[in-house]
Amino acid sequence: MENASDASCMDALQLAGKIIMENGGETYRAEETINRMGRGFGLEQVDSFAVPSGLFISYKNEDGEPVTSVRRVRRETRNLTRVDEVNQVSRLAASGKLDCRQALARLREIECHPGSFAGMWCLPAAFLCAAGFALLFGADLLSIAAAGVVALLVQLMETFMARFRSRGMAASILGGLLTTMLPLLLSRVLPALQTELIVAGAVMPLVPGLAMTTAVQDTMRGDMVSGISHGVQAVLTACLIAGGALLAVEIMHFIPGGAV
Repeated sequence: MENASDASCMDALQLAGKIIMENGGETYRAEETINRMGRGFGLEQVDSFAVPSGLFISYKNEDGEPVTSVRRVRRETRNLTRVDEVNQVSRLAASGKLDCRQALARLREIECHPGSFAGMWCLPAAFLCAAGFALLFGADLLSIAAAGVVALLVQLMETFMARFRSRGMAASILGGLLTTMLPLLLSRVLPALQTELIVAGAVMPLVPGLAMTTAVQDTMRGDMVSGISHGVQAVLTACLIAGGALLAVEIMHFIPGGAV
């Protein structure tokens, strides 16, 4: 069994799970993908265990000896296009249409794939998201446009920070600060703006909805470690955004031009 003794099998399984988990996929999806791909490669007793920060994979080689690996996982982005592409590779591997070397080559291409909304596409997406929520909240046309512009500027800030790998807590705090301070500054120039609705619309692209959804889904499936981890992440992100908003309000008290 050539594939079973090939080190590229383990590399393919590790990379598949890593891509799924680093791009917003659930832990159960990573485990299921690894197990199916391993069986498709002809491996025996394939087993995997995923937590939000790591992957544990084991199988038996052609000599009957256990092969085990540990892979560190770091959450970097939310790119569901990559998750979908990995799922397609796993289906082909499970059906025997791809061996481990071919699967590994495709997975390496997927890892470098920018995704459907990568780069500057995130800017108009943030604009439309914020403007849509402002419209849903009942804002007028001027406030809807203002919410979209504020969200666009915040997304531009996040894109800039991502180039220096400075996302995470800092991006959440700055995002909350900007989505509150910018509408407050605009309202001093244009008093007719609906400041609260602008803030509510502009902050929606920052809300950790995917993390909370994943937390509930993992908890309902009985994966308590992953569920609690994603839940804490979502709550912490929301608190950081709120903290940034409160900081903006306090800063505005020291800027001449009227009360907040």
